[in-house]
Amino acid sequence: RLALETSPIYIKAFEIYDTVNALVESLSDEDKEFYQSILLESSMMLAPKIAGAFGSNSWLICMQNASIIRYHAEYLHTSTSGLRLFTKAQKEYVQVFRTEMEEFRELFKEWVKTFDKLEHEEYVDEWGLFLR
Repeated sequence: RLALETSPIYIKAFEIYDTVNALVESLSDEDKEFYQSILLESSMMLAPKIAGAFGSNSWLICMQNASIIRYHAEYLHTSTSGLRLFTKAQKEYVQVFRTEMEEFRELFKEWVKTFDKLEHEEYVDEWGLFLR
């Protein structure tokens, strides 16, 4: 497996955080009040969850982290529509953000494929979500 620090998905997660930060700073005070915490929270979840999966050899932990990442990444991606329609955000910033999220999705799909190489340990998912 790749080293975490050179992993394209990990690097992209930090780029997304920086983009979200810049985008939030460009919003009006009213829009910032509504969007700031939710956008920053979701963008801050990506890199640590990627790191957690990288640090694990467990298919289950990787899948759990991937699910959390997917949730937050999908929220960020869909929020671009709301930013375009309901705020005075600069359209160029929103488009850069949207493009980064689309790039992240492609990196994510490739990254998740690497989970199949992990040992398929016997486990019981107490919540019944991940069955093998």
